[in-house]
Amino acid sequence: MLEVAIIDSGVTPGHPHLADAVIRGFALHGDAPPLARSADSSDVTGHGTAVAAALHRLCPTVPLLCIRLLDDELTTTTAALCAAIRAAADEGARILNLSLGSGRAEAQEPLAAAIDHAAQRGAICVAAAHPRGRTLFPADLDTVISVTTHRSCPLADLLVVPGPRPRFLAHGFPRPIEGRPPTDNFFGPSFAAVHVAARVARLLIDAPELGFDDVVAALHAQASGTWQESA
Repeated sequence: MLEVAIIDSGVTPGHPHLADAVIRGFALHGDAPPLARSADSSDVTGHGTAVAAALHRLCPTVPLLCIRLLDDELTTTTAALCAAIRAAADEGARILNLSLGSGRAEAQEPLAAAIDHAAQRGAICVAAAHPRGRTLFPADLDTVISVTTHRSCPLADLLVVPGPRPRFLAHGFPRPIEGRPPTDNFFGPSFAAVHVAARVARLLIDAPELGFDDVVAALHAQASGTWQESA
């Protein structure tokens, strides 16, 4: 069965937005492999839970693999992220949602190797681009579907971002918090990425044989237009 891995800050057990979701998870600890693994994947910031809820809202039948990697300051190391990507793929996740990355040049090669490891196991990676357009890996790799956002983009929309890499623009807010304005909630490419990961999940549910290039082509076909910076 298709499963989406969310490598983030974990997930809050029993959260009402995930009440009927099929979830398994674990935590990875350490700065470099071998990382220690524990069964407690409970969320430390609420970010991972919001990401999981955004995906579950759009794909309620898709099982989630929630891997807690980020600490309470939402940070980790490149080596740990690479290990988490490999672990998620080895667990059998078909889609890896990555709302994190590194802007360091030396992160490019190890993250590319980790993404290649995942691809060899049939996984497709969707990653958040830098919110201010700076270099960020793995989103700036050609083998990753990268996603950015703008506050004007509605939930149902998808735009192609021109350039040499498979990049899209999508809705950047998580599921609304009942009784609270959107300004009280998270916003950014982290949530745009998971909205595109949900689109990828729906594509693979209907056609599990699709590969990376097929999925990118299908997303282009779904897009309503091309993003213009001046818009």
